[in-house]
Amino acid sequence: MNKRDQLRYQRATAVRTFGQERTADFPQTSKAAELFATITAQLARLIVVMAEQKPARIDKQPLLKKLEADCRKIARTARAIALDADDASFAKPYQMPGKNGETQLLTHVDTLRSMLQDQPGDSAQTQQAKFTLRARFAAYELLPDFIDSVGQRADAIRDANRTNQSENQEGVENTKLIGQILDDASATIRKLDAIMVNKYASEPEKRHAWKTASRVEKLPRKSKAIPVTEPSA
Repeated sequence: MNKRDQLRYQRATAVRTFGQERTADFPQTSKAAELFATITAQLARLIVVMAEQKPARIDKQPLLKKLEADCRKIARTARAIALDADDASFAKPYQMPGKNGETQLLTHVDTLRSMLQDQPGDSAQTQQAKFTLRARFAAYELLPDFIDSVGQRADAIRDANRTNQSENQEGVENTKLIGQILDDASATIRKLDAIMVNKYASEPEKRHAWKTASRVEKLPRKSKAIPVTEPSA
């Protein structure tokens, strides 16, 4: 809720309080009582929408940290295998990305999965080669399903991204709805204003109390910088 909407919310709350304190002035069947009830209902709806405004975002950092740690284990193990096989080139595809970041890490995991995890369409020969390759890593005490676990973590991060994007959109929609409800409340207050001016025409204290309750405080203006004139030589 922006500052302007906060001020409009405060005005609607003040108007509701004004009506609650003067129920004796307005019979339940009166137009004013009906409008005060409308303000109360609008505020109740607003509170519900405000409570739903904050997106229920998923914290991806723990997932990213675990995924990065898993990838580092694979890279470290690949270096050990390369030493054992006297083949320095073996470790290169398993090296960590040169740049840090979620996108780079997920792309790296996709590469690892393509090399180590069975894919739809793999031939029997390819599947056997991948099985043998996974066994070389498992010999260094990585769990037999290590690449499946890495893939699941990457999938969980992508799912979190989709969820967070959806929650952000819902937050934007709630912001718009807050504005609409406050617009409706402003219209209700304008109707009440006509009644109060007539009702309290001969009661200046109550009329003043109504004006105080029904006005919107103005946002403070930004002070303009005063130009500094350099003294002439």
